[in-house]
Amino acid sequence: MFITEKLIYIQMQKTGCTHIASLLSKIFDGEQIGKHNPASDKQIKTNDYFISSIRNPWDWYLSLWTFGVQGGGGLADRLTNKIKNTSLWKEVYSDSTDVELFRRWLKLIHTPSNSGYLNKEYGRTAIIDFCGFMSYRYLRLCCLEPRKLDDQRLISNFTDLTQFEAEACYIDFFIRQESLEKDFLKAIEKIRPLKQEEKDSVFSAEKVNISKRPFKISQYYDSESIELIYNRDKLLIDKFGYAPPLLTAE
Repeated sequence: MFITEKLIYIQMQKTGCTHIASLLSKIFDGEQIGKHNPASDKQIKTNDYFISSIRNPWDWYLSLWTFGVQGGGGLADRLTNKIKNTSLWKEVYSDSTDVELFRRWLKLIHTPSNSGYLNKEYGRTAIIDFCGFMSYRYLRLCCLEPRKLDDQRLISNFTDLTQFEAEACYIDFFIRQESLEKDFLKAIEKIRPLKQEEKDSVFSAEKVNISKRPFKISQYYDSESIELIYNRDKLLIDKFGYAPPLLTAE
């Protein structure tokens, strides 16, 4: 997270978070504490303004996969080097031009029995049957009392999960990766005006940690994989109004 006197930025993975933290550091005197970590109870009680960032789930998963194929990210490293039977995962991370490998990877990471490979804490939750990995990461970072996710007596179905999120989310403003610069300015202008040169610097800043893909997003997805993400990450899709990619005619 990036902390300033005026705000705290909670960094959701693969949403432009490194770039956003860099932009904040040029406007505020702040401090980077860890990276993909949630605010503490004390911080939530004593700070007035929290921002985070979000991304279309269909795009998020593709970015996560292509970044892993390029050798980046902790998830790909864990799956290809630090668990048993890594050969299966190494295969699906082997070629960013093979759309079938991406679709196989999607099925693997959305298989509930594999959830513990992605993240041990995710694997111990009560939500693995109806909540995808992106939504889990969001809930862990942006909601109060995330340990409730582990208790099936509290959260046993999707309706319970949506109610939990509605009551527990502590983020005041979300920057959408799709409109990052404009939303960034909106987020900051809620607490102070920006000079024109500050606005210009936001739009001219070079982005980092960009995952490269050889094809358009519509070429990676088919109707089955689109439906998979819709069912598993419906929480975020509904909350933020995201739409799936339009399929390319085969």
